[in-house]
Amino acid sequence: MQEISPVSFSGVFALRDGVSEKEFLPRLHAVFQHFIDMGFATGYRVMRREALDGFGKTLPAFTYRGELVHTDLEREHAAYEYVKQHGEQVNSLHVAMNLLVKPDADFFLETRIA
Repeated sequence: MQEISPVSFSGVFALRDGVSEKEFLPRLHAVFQHFIDMGFATGYRVMRREALDGFGKTLPAFTYRGELVHTDLEREHAAYEYVKQHGEQVNSLHVAMNLLVKPDADFFLETRIA
């Protein structure tokens, strides 16, 4: 039997000028908690990038990384399809959060291999 591995949907981003973490974090928490409440995800974490002297020069510019954890790829794909439907609740949460983030955010999936 194959073990089911968690899948992380991650985003790297920076806040718009003048936006504080205190203002932004409740909106991000609301979005992530919505996905958990809907049964798409099991948890999340949000991290602030801390510079390492002499490293990170080839990385894109970002200040934060948010990670939404799904039990498997099937649940992540279902969550993505849910967002694409632009339902009123998820869309309003998403828009409220995105208004505070610079438009050059980027996203990727990670699956555990070991």
